[in-house]
Amino acid sequence: MRLNAEARDLLSTYELTEAQWARENHFADGRWGGDACGCPDDRCIGFHHDEHQECGCLPALLSARAPRD
Repeated sequence: MRLNAEARDLLSTYELTEAQWARENHFADGRWGGDACGCPDDRCIGFHHDEHQECGCLPALLSARAPRD
């Protein structure tokens, strides 16, 4: 699964690459294994929200991140 444009744009505002986000979410090889919206749960679209709705998971997860030194 590849992150969608909205998720990649949001990650870029946090200065994170897709690979960095993948590693932070337990995908050690740096390949994204979560859902396209950026949620680590690969069932997010259709379970947490519909495909046409914004994902609330990614913004919440990003805001809860520990500050980087």
